[in-house]
Amino acid sequence: MTQRRLARGDFLGALRKSVSGGGFCVELRIATLPPEAVVEHAHDEAHFILPLDEGYRSLADGDRSGRGGAVRAGALIYNPPGTTHQDCFDEAGGRFLSVSTPASAAIGGDRPVLLDDAVSTAAVRRLVGGCIRFEPGDDLALEDQALAMVAVAGQRGAGKSTGTPDWLETARDMIADLACRQGLEVRGIAAAVGVHPVHLARTYRQCFGISPGDAIRRRRADIAMAALARGLRPIEAAQAAGYADQSHMTREHGRIYGVSPTVSAAALV
Repeated sequence: MTQRRLARGDFLGALRKSVSGGGFCVELRIATLPPEAVVEHAHDEAHFILPLDEGYRSLADGDRSGRGGAVRAGALIYNPPGTTHQDCFDEAGGRFLSVSTPASAAIGGDRPVLLDDAVSTAAVRRLVGGCIRFEPGDDLALEDQALAMVAVAGQRGAGKSTGTPDWLETARDMIADLACRQGLEVRGIAAAVGVHPVHLARTYRQCFGISPGDAIRRRRADIAMAALARGLRPIEAAQAAGYADQSHMTREHGRIYGVSPTVSAAALV
């Protein structure tokens, strides 16, 4: 299989929007190739990938063989310069955000990393909205959001944190899997893993930098974003993601992504 070398800002996907600021290039793309057509390739520059649909496979999940394991929509992946991989979606049509960094902003290391801390993943979600609604003069705000993401990414790794109890990992998996269930409460998750809700909330924030309630809201927004990108109507996306109604989804989507659901959907088709 022939390896392909990709220059700065070159990714395997159709470009929908590209903006830049402070040496960062932020792009919204749609994967156009089925997985069997994605050859081994490497990027000249360090970059981040935020899958906006489910079914993205990356070596950053810890599996260094083949195409790697599946990561969820909303996961933040960092690839160092020169990383060789075959990262792709399970099928063509997946949406993703790419952030190419200037050389001075590379976070170090020589392996892909899956980041799951509150600050960097919050910043990259805001970059989605910043990219969609970008106007002349917004380059400084774009740079600020990108630098916030890089600063924390350089300090934190991915996967299971050192010393994280198994019950807390179970709680995090439950949030990811059950966030779209209407009526889901933190106390229900705490009961399922056998701890007091206060202990869950305190330990979750200490380990992951976010409250379990905010983690649920963020996961719902990711599910809604993927549903909108697939062409579901806003009311259908709200139901699929577990929101009380469409207005609830609109409020939360704007808070997390910095742009309305309808604007997001229009930019991703």
